Amino acid sequence: MSGPHWMLRLRERLWGRAPWDAGRIGDEWFRAHFFHAADLVAQWLGGALRLPTARLLNFGCGDGITDLALVLRHGATAIHGVDIRREYAKLPRIAREQLGLARLPAALTFETIAPGAPLAGRHAGVDGIVSWSTFEHVARAQLPPILRDLHACLRPGGVFFLQIEPLFHSPWGSHLRRYDDVPWHHLLASEDELWQAMEAYQGELQPDEVDFGFADFGPEGYKRWVFSEYQALNRLTADELVELAVRAGFTVRRQERRQVDLPIPEALLGRYPEALLRNNEILLLLGKD
Repeated sequence: MSGPHWMLRLRERLWGRAPWDAGRIGDEWFRAHFFHAADLVAQWLGGALRLPTARLLNFGCGDGITDLALVLRHGATAIHGVDIRREYAKLPRIAREQLGLARLPAALTFETIAPGAPLAGRHAGVDGIVSWSTFEHVARAQLPPILRDLHACLRPGGVFFLQIEPLFHSPWGSHLRRYDDVPWHHLLASEDELWQAMEAYQGELQPDEVDFGFADFGPEGYKRWVFSEYQALNRLTADELVELAVRAGFTVRRQERRQVDLPIPEALLGRYPEALLRNNEILLLLGKD
């Protein structure tokens, strides 16, 4: 443990954590991840391990808001977040603005990794792993080795909670809904047509769809970045994800597939199974025997 981090833990033991106030939250992206996402993670992990004593690894931690909520609201005491981007570097500022939190809890640590970089050599023996809407962004070729590596990170008896929403073949599986609200448009239109629809959009974005990276790009730059993320989606299905996890050595302890109830365009019914088109989200609890 680094010197500054050790000092922060000592400070918390002597004087407690910095106070915070959820009543100050004004950003809808923050609210969704501080409450909805964190509550789901706690619900799924909490039945299999004790958050106050567990060592957790968050694969694809993003801005770290969910990790912060797991500590402040659910009693987690050791979460290490890893990501290929440094969005978590904004968390101290975001927490001050949204919660009045003067300093992050010592329970949180973060790390930037290269895509596909192995973790088991440095993070073996963790009790639980979390991944929230991350695996749809992992390159197909990297999925098997990453899942094997995460399996190696877990202690025997440990659990891995993995969530993806929206899945690619669902109505807004393109992740472009903030600009293009036509269900399944990405399965009906060409990339050029999708980009033209995005370029033409001039309205306000829904507050819960605007993450804290928006300011880094500006309105037009954010459009281009969101579209590049769409182009890089691996188009993973729920069945494929489960199969890959089992091949990596995990056992499926629990799963839930959430559906949407919308009229499916006639042009898609002959091309894709209806269940695939309606499956918007998968939640998985995987175990290591």
